[in-house]
Amino acid sequence: MNKKYIINHIIYTLLQLTWAIPQNILGLLILLGLTIKNPKRNHFYYHGAIVTEWKFTFSCGCGMFIFYGHKDAKDAKEVLVHEYGHTLQSIVLGPLFMFIIAIPSMTWAFVPCFIKMRKEKNIKYVDFYPESWANSWGEAITKEKAPAR
Repeated sequence: MNKKYIINHIIYTLLQLTWAIPQNILGLLILLGLTIKNPKRNHFYYHGAIVTEWKFTFSCGCGMFIFYGHKDAKDAKEVLVHEYGHTLQSIVLGPLFMFIIAIPSMTWAFVPCFIKMRKEKNIKYVDFYPESWANSWGEAITKEKAPAR
């Protein structure tokens, strides 16, 4: 590992565990719950984030934790880049992340009227600001492509 990578990883982790602590506590609690339920669950690191695979068909970023349900999707790697973008939003917004990103994102993803609107008007999921922002930052840092869907 080169020196720049190590320094960036330390800064990423320190910011997640200080300024962005609220969502990291939530992410840790989810991780612990999932691990207690299934200790053999697959975990791995992605640019400093802790990725945990789960059985749900959606993925989400919560602080430095990514819960990943797209491992079998054709754009699996792109989804990982997107979720990593959410971990970067966590660092920038700190305790405001839940209000500016998480709640609007979950509402956009799961509230039936928004699902219907996206389908009827052919609006992509990533067209909403928290998602397009996550894509942009994930791509900028990882130098990999995020999903277009």
